[in-house]
Amino acid sequence: SFEKLPVGKAEVLKEGGSIAFLAVGTMVEQVKEAAAILAEEGIEAAVVNMRFIKPLDTALIDEMARTKKLLITAEENVLAGGFGSAVAEYLADSGHQVQLLRFGIPDRFIEQGTRKELLSLCGLQPEQMAERVRERLSHLAPEA
Repeated sequence: SFEKLPVGKAEVLKEGGSIAFLAVGTMVEQVKEAAAILAEEGIEAAVVNMRFIKPLDTALIDEMARTKKLLITAEENVLAGGFGSAVAEYLADSGHQVQLLRFGIPDRFIEQGTRKELLSLCGLQPEQMAERVRERLSHLAPEA
């Protein structure tokens, strides 16, 4: 039996930590792996399957923006005008001060190749994402 999805409602797959991955579509599995890599290093992260780009689950984004120091969006989609952009616009318009890191496909020509090769070219492999999250966290002011 199919479970009816409430439109515009995200699904929190993993709670905890001071950072949160917000992913759509095919990137949900990638961020789960990235979160597991970070967890091995003692960096806990929440993982959210956003499910819908429109309408955005703004209540969930509000909660994450209030409780996390870094939000990470991930989409297998061009960044310009995509899911991460919608989240960035929402955060800006709502006056949230949380840091945002966006993963997606850059707005430039991408060569052909296997999906794995293309994800690597775009920095969307779990190890690459974990590395960029570590790097961003190292630049955030330590908690007083």
